[in-house]
Amino acid sequence: MTTSNHLQQKLLVLALATIYPFQAGAATSAGVAQFIAGDVSLRGADGRTDALLKGKDIESGQAIVTGANGRAQVKFSDGGLISLQPNTEFKIANYIDKADPQEDRFLVDLLRGSMRAITGLIGKRNRANYKVTTTTATIGIRGSGFSASYNADGSMNVTSEKDGIEVCSGGVCVGLVAGESVRVTSSTEPPVRTVNRASVPTPGPAQETVTVGNQTNSDGKSSLIVNPAPTGTFTNLQVLANYTNSGSSTSFGSGDPPSSTSLVDGKLTSFGISSDRFTRDSAGSATSIGTMTGGDFVGWGIWLTGTKTQSGPPPTTQVDRLHYVVGIPTDIIPISGTFSYSLIGSTAPTLTDGTIGSLTSASFTAYFAGTPYVVASMVTNFGGGSTTTGGSPMYLSGSSFTDNSNIKGNFFGTNAARAGLVYNNLDGGTGKYFSGSAVFQK
Repeated sequence: MTTSNHLQQKLLVLALATIYPFQAGAATSAGVAQFIAGDVSLRGADGRTDALLKGKDIESGQAIVTGANGRAQVKFSDGGLISLQPNTEFKIANYIDKADPQEDRFLVDLLRGSMRAITGLIGKRNRANYKVTTTTATIGIRGSGFSASYNADGSMNVTSEKDGIEVCSGGVCVGLVAGESVRVTSSTEPPVRTVNRASVPTPGPAQETVTVGNQTNSDGKSSLIVNPAPTGTFTNLQVLANYTNSGSSTSFGSGDPPSSTSLVDGKLTSFGISSDRFTRDSAGSATSIGTMTGGDFVGWGIWLTGTKTQSGPPPTTQVDRLHYVVGIPTDIIPISGTFSYSLIGSTAPTLTDGTIGSLTSASFTAYFAGTPYVVASMVTNFGGGSTTTGGSPMYLSGSSFTDNSNIKGNFFGTNAARAGLVYNNLDGGTGKYFSGSAVFQK
């Protein structure tokens, strides 16, 4: 080969290196920032931190950190999605998507805060290669939709949101169906079932919220549906509520006609029953599931304080600790079959003096053959022993049910997919009345 040819080869190599610098060692994008709100940063493996902007690629080895008002949603190359809440640190420890069940990896670290996730194709190809590691445990999660959050004591709650998942720690794996939750305390202790869902706050009006569904269709592409929580005034909603007034507990809703009801980000802010109008003054915890367009919206929560305005004297009344369920009542009830429903959410029950208790267990079964009826049972505890509310058959009137004393409820969604109720009773340990609300899913 001539000197001229050697020189031409070197020039060609230099030209290619200029056009395609470091191509062989270029990092492959694990996902892209699909939604960003508030203070969100991206920390590289070298410790360098930059603001994370919408549309930016995220690589394996990088960490996402959200501030007090920060939220982030990341779409992964396999169609999976994670939504990070405020004060969260989430690291993509090892992500490989080669469409190869043996090589694929989705290994992430949730170091603090809370997240909601929908698994993609990696979790479908090889479930063992999808893991979420926390500071207290390594949790193998197998399924399609779940949420996870740290508690104040460093433990973690995990909730299945769609289909079935499996949570493993301490050498024990616990299977969960949609709506069920476990608490994980350490890597040496097995998961413990709990009625307390993972605390993943409902985003504000500007935040896109995930409606969990089948995230991939038959050709492997994402079929994720993202919908905002409803805001506005509606006339097709049923409201069930309990509230405290002058030391007593009052409930209503089952059988009452729907009326003008206002929501902000899926949370109840005001509603009317007959000639009375209820308006929220101070909000407590609240959340919702489903959409108006899908006909399966259900919300639940508590008002710490509120106002009841009525036509007769007194014109206004203070309303304290109002527990509610609000949703679209179903107009289609199954004509046969027996179905067990799982608890998907509830408020913490409160005494008339404001003391907060716990809902230690809840069950709901519907019998649709013949004369349809339901049996619901809630077990509460305020520190002085357990009290059971319900347990007896409640026959349906349309989509509503009540025991005419302690429980009022309704079915929501097509084919009675969900059921919500409010309940009140006398606590045996304290001698005071208490109220709460609960939502179940078939």
